[in-house]
Amino acid sequence: MSGPGSRIFVLIWIAVALAFVLAILLFVRGMDQVTAVNAPVTSGAAVVGKPLPDVQLRSVDGTAASLHTFIGHPLWINFFATWCVPCKAELPEIEHRYEKFRTSGLVVLGIDQEEASFAVAPFVKRFGLTYPTTIDTGAAAELFNIHVIPMSIFVDASGTVRSIRIGQMRPDDMDGDIRAIL
Repeated sequence: MSGPGSRIFVLIWIAVALAFVLAILLFVRGMDQVTAVNAPVTSGAAVVGKPLPDVQLRSVDGTAASLHTFIGHPLWINFFATWCVPCKAELPEIEHRYEKFRTSGLVVLGIDQEEASFAVAPFVKRFGLTYPTTIDTGAAAELFNIHVIPMSIFVDASGTVRSIRIGQMRPDDMDGDIRAIL
């Protein structure tokens, strides 16, 4: 089949293929921007390169806890909630890295966002979390300007914030941020 109809058909398919390639390029460029946004230099009072501010928390059993209690070790703070799907997706990876690096001094601190102990305790057990877990009564969310979870803050042993991650982390990003604080 030849003629003007077949040329138009070929031109339409070329245009569709070019549009598809352009869409892929725009998607990849957009994902690069998401990754850049995923690693901000500030989140409220947490500023990369500055000391971690302190805030009062509550352990799952109800006792008071201070964020600065955990300074002196490489520290990975993970803000989560029991209802948060991306939080649940990354928890096994966080637990795995805690088990792997805790002998190197890594401390992971889970901070639940304003839920009741009766909801958090069975959640922690169900996911097999062995690292300390606390509950924010609202002060940490305000101090760190938390509007999206999960959110992670990586702090070196001197108490200096080294990285802030908003959203579910990829395993290679977890590993890179851990290496930076060990």
